[in-house]
Amino acid sequence: MPVYFNEKEVVLPGQLLSDDSKRAGEGTYVMDGKVYASTVGAATIRDGKVDVITFRGPYRPVEGDMVIGIVSDLKPIGIEVDLGGRITALLKIKNIRELASLNLKIGDVVYVRVASSGLRGVFLELDEHFRKIDEGVLLMVTPTKVPRLIGKRGSMINMLKKITGCNIMVGTNGLVVINGPSPTKEFAAISGIRLIEREAHSQGLTDKVLAYVSSLVSGEVGHGAGGKA
Repeated sequence: MPVYFNEKEVVLPGQLLSDDSKRAGEGTYVMDGKVYASTVGAATIRDGKVDVITFRGPYRPVEGDMVIGIVSDLKPIGIEVDLGGRITALLKIKNIRELASLNLKIGDVVYVRVASSGLRGVFLELDEHFRKIDEGVLLMVTPTKVPRLIGKRGSMINMLKKITGCNIMVGTNGLVVINGPSPTKEFAAISGIRLIEREAHSQGLTDKVLAYVSSLVSGEVGHGAGGKA
């Protein structure tokens, strides 16, 4: 079945995207067997599905998401973690001894998995993926831009890591931690991330990011470049 849009084309709510209802994905709805856009965004095909990626929107926790959060309170039943966007989650603990073993205090940054999300709230899971982040630069990007920042199979974020030599951790909720070998390379990574966020739906973005970040690392562009980094 054909699709009625170009890759990364900006579409409007109610716009016809496909004749095949089985291809309906994120940001779409089905009516009379056809797929329509349910929001303003960029239309794309991912894994055979028609998706509309919104330009802006709040983070909606989903089970299995890996998120970055800031410890906001310590309680006997668990640890409250601020995920941004007015979302507070609870990391459950077994007892006071387990709480003490984590050695967490208010303001600490953690990398953790979402165990569940629903009417009762958002709960986090203390498993092998849990990590306390002790150093780095913390920044927030629009949550809906996270898939573009990561890229297909991690292509975009891995490119940034390779060029800058920085360790970059990305939370599905839009919080990002950058830890690099020098302030200059951390600045280059941040600038690249901001460029991706601003131009997430533009054509040729990978090449543009590669050229821009490479120039920052080599010192060809001053710290004022990019305007919003």
